[in-house]
Amino acid sequence: MVALQKEGKIRSIGVSNFGVQHLEWLKQAGFVPAVNQIELHPWWPNEDIVDYCRTNNIAIMGYSPLGKGHFLNDPYLIKLSGKYGKTPAQILIRWSIQNGFITIPKTTSGVERLKENMDVFDFALSNEDMKGLADYGRKNLQNTGWDPTMNSKEKFGPI
Repeated sequence: MVALQKEGKIRSIGVSNFGVQHLEWLKQAGFVPAVNQIELHPWWPNEDIVDYCRTNNIAIMGYSPLGKGHFLNDPYLIKLSGKYGKTPAQILIRWSIQNGFITIPKTTSGVERLKENMDVFDFALSNEDMKGLADYGRKNLQNTGWDPTMNSKEKFGPI
């Protein structure tokens, strides 16, 4: 991939599910990706990875911003939803956007859900609610998928 980039055949190279150590290995090899795609929502904020990416100019793409739907009935999220007149999904998508993440919510429910997911640019969460949601999620950390950053170097293997 790096050779293709040097030849001008591709502009950017991204990675997915790379933790700080994985990104450091790449950096030591002389390569810094353009983007790192990681699971990202208030209940799985990946703060160490986010901080590293921001420090190293790596764009952050958050997948599963809705936590695969696991948190949509959470009382705290429902309360925020009522306050802003938006769905819980819209609150989570907005949280991601306001944090500066590229967010990629998934839907299998068709056009109406896609429209709902896009209808997040007519409001903003207050700083207090942004912090409150982050703090609330941090108290009950949960990822909704496999996280290779939990594996040791020995299990992951060399790059």
